[in-house]
Amino acid sequence: MEPVQEQSPDVPNVAKARKLGILISVAPTHASFHHGLQLAAAALTAKDEVYLYCLDDAVAGVEDERVQTLRGHGLRLFACAYACQRRKIVPGENALYGGLTLLNDVMSATDRFVSFN
Repeated sequence: MEPVQEQSPDVPNVAKARKLGILISVAPTHASFHHGLQLAAAALTAKDEVYLYCLDDAVAGVEDERVQTLRGHGLRLFACAYACQRRKIVPGENALYGGLTLLNDVMSATDRFVSFN
């Protein structure tokens, strides 16, 4: 049996950042959109990595000031290109646009994933 090695007191005990994935599919005026952003803000404050994917009606919120403020604090923002096309929204530079494969990648890369519909 090998001896247990204790951590040196000089080495700080640094917790690994958690990864949170959030899917929002409702319009920016819906309460669930706001709740999703509140969760994102709390996770960013806790120094977690946050990935937000806007789907369906939520693509209209990509340029929302609240979303862009969170993006400025480290939020990784993704949006559904097909949902934008269906709503005649021109994709801008403030998000990464893709399809459901991108959503799948976000889901598989995160420790926790929640949805606001």
